[in-house]
Amino acid sequence: MFNFFNFVKLFITKTITMKKNLSLLFFFILTLGLNAQDAPLGEAEKNAIKASNPFSSVYPTSILKSSDDYFKAQMGLYKEGVIPEKEAHLVGIATSAAIKCQYCIPYHIAELKRLGATDEEIKTAVLIAADIMKMSTLFYGNEFDLEDFKKMLKGE
Repeated sequence: MFNFFNFVKLFITKTITMKKNLSLLFFFILTLGLNAQDAPLGEAEKNAIKASNPFSSVYPTSILKSSDDYFKAQMGLYKEGVIPEKEAHLVGIATSAAIKCQYCIPYHIAELKRLGATDEEIKTAVLIAADIMKMSTLFYGNEFDLEDFKKMLKGE
């Protein structure tokens, strides 16, 4: 005969066991990911990566190969992304100025000059970043209600 209470007890026990197993699995996967390292590289491969990627010196040798792969993929956002390269670097210069990245600013300006951007385009991108930061500071510092702001945008 079917006993509802036994069924619920079995279901809860199985669910708790499953959750424990899933937790252990996630912990194991996370531990593997955090401890993952590249296969040891030979000197020739290390030197090739260092020659092709000027920023490889900021990474430990244990992840040199994967950091190089990541760097190359990220650079593809500018040349092969859905945003045209010049506009992508205008976003880059605006963001760089906003976060005050002393390394990023000269890089994006050099790329923008290479791509034919005018000083006016660069100044406008930086001004847009400054305007967003200013308005964010005003709203945040004055505790302007976010829900009221969203309603204003919807015309409510």
